[in-house]
Amino acid sequence: MQHHCCGFQGHQMRVQIQVIGLPGSSKLRRFAAQKLDVALSCFSDGIEAASVRLRDINGADRGGVDKLCRVALTFKGNSVVVIEELGSNILLAIERAVDRLRQRVSRQLSRSPA
Repeated sequence: MQHHCCGFQGHQMRVQIQVIGLPGSSKLRRFAAQKLDVALSCFSDGIEAASVRLRDINGADRGGVDKLCRVALTFKGNSVVVIEELGSNILLAIERAVDRLRQRVSRQLSRSPA
């Protein structure tokens, strides 16, 4: 199974991951970073930076659909795309947000002049 369809071309995008009010922050950071790496490796030449915010909106002691994954991507040329996913499971919210982001980036970069 191939994870990086295009591979990195010597460019490493900056990634910042912030976890607020969720247990296991280091594990969540690793999970989000790995998902981003796999999803965006083909597009790394067009991306300047990514920031991910993982947050429990209502606090850890309350359940419900209150886990937020917000991903902001800055392209070279300074355009920005923001994707937010809300769910009861932060891991699923991360997966959904990254999948939506990959689709959006693919559309955006395919429209950009080469």
